[in-house]
Amino acid sequence: MHRSHADFDKETKMPVLISQSIADAMGPEFQCGVLMGANVASEVAAGDMCESTLASDFGPPVDEMTREIFDYPTFRVQHVSDIAGAEVCGALKNVIALGAGFIDGLGYGGNTKAALLRVGLREMAKFCRMFFEGVKDDTFTQSCGMADLITTCYGGRNRRCAEAFARERINSDDGLGFIGDDCEVLWKRIEDDVLKGQKLQGTLTAKEVHTVLVARDGLDKFPLMKRIHEISFEGKSIASIVDGIVVDNRL
Repeated sequence: MHRSHADFDKETKMPVLISQSIADAMGPEFQCGVLMGANVASEVAAGDMCESTLASDFGPPVDEMTREIFDYPTFRVQHVSDIAGAEVCGALKNVIALGAGFIDGLGYGGNTKAALLRVGLREMAKFCRMFFEGVKDDTFTQSCGMADLITTCYGGRNRRCAEAFARERINSDDGLGFIGDDCEVLWKRIEDDVLKGQKLQGTLTAKEVHTVLVARDGLDKFPLMKRIHEISFEGKSIASIVDGIVVDNRL
């Protein structure tokens, strides 16, 4: 089993499933699944009830036997066969969480954040379908999809750091004159100050997603992810995040 996120191939500029990389490294008979969901570690440790999604395609009865290994009254596990959808959701939700942090830094309320989450979930689904076959609509309403996105956008480390990033830039006239290097320095300082040794995932994934979409000439089909990258690394105004909360219906 593997609980992690998607990776990106620097040469082909394509997303790569870490679960598939593990399976390839282990040999032709090896299969790898993922366990993803709205599982904040401190809350799981405290025994608070939560859900998680087991994505595997081992076949019967192994899928159910594997699910039962993890399932517990306070850790409720559902099974899906869509490994790619579940795994990629785990990466992309961290990008959307940066946008949620920008919203919080601006002092906007639940209506604006709800709009960002809705558009963000649609872009996550579109990205998954663009690069992987067999992605299922149901995956995005599982714990690995919508629920993990909600949790991350309200309480995760990426949201916290993005709020700090936004407030600091707003306090300096919204970062007028900010360039790429200035953004990088600010992100690094916030990561050190806020996370105390933990790593910020959303910024790295935002860069990789941007590279992949540019290579596919598809960046404009993802206005929210595009705007999050522009704010994070190109000096775009924090307030402009609302301009990215639009739906592009192109496939």
